[in-house]
Amino acid sequence: MHFLNRSERFKAHELDLHWYYPIVFAEKPFTEDVEPRLLALDDTLQVVTECWNRIKNALGYPVRLYECMLTANTYGTEGQVHQDIVEEEYRPDHVTALVYCNKKWDIAWAGETLFFDEDDEITVGVMPKSGRVVIAEGDPKHVGRSVSKICPSDRRVLVFKFWRLDGQTGINGL
Repeated sequence: MHFLNRSERFKAHELDLHWYYPIVFAEKPFTEDVEPRLLALDDTLQVVTECWNRIKNALGYPVRLYECMLTANTYGTEGQVHQDIVEEEYRPDHVTALVYCNKKWDIAWAGETLFFDEDDEITVGVMPKSGRVVIAEGDPKHVGRSVSKICPSDRRVLVFKFWRLDGQTGINGL
């Protein structure tokens, strides 16, 4: 994994750091489809492919995958409230799927994912329980909170970022 500073990409605070491992990603996220590269991963990563296939098949609309990564938060790596897409006009068609990967999770370990409305009020809080999947449509503000100091592990999340391609708005016009 890499210790990534997200300040440039997300115009975030200079200390917005977390662990990050890119599995597949597009150089041109608005037009490139990385699903063929994801499906071609070696046998050791077929569980990632299986997760993607289950998510995609459950959605009910066509999509174009542009990024798949594994993230991790350790004690002291605070999350930063952000949106995945800087360009506001494309947010309606943006979708993020979060798959929580820890084998077990205790409420005392914190690490929840929070989603916010346009008034910066918390609308949803999600504990990172094993196997839980969250689908966030429309690119809402969100944050993965740090784990507590008593947490014996990191908080691992498999992240899929993709575009909804059912003719609604934004990205469909490109």
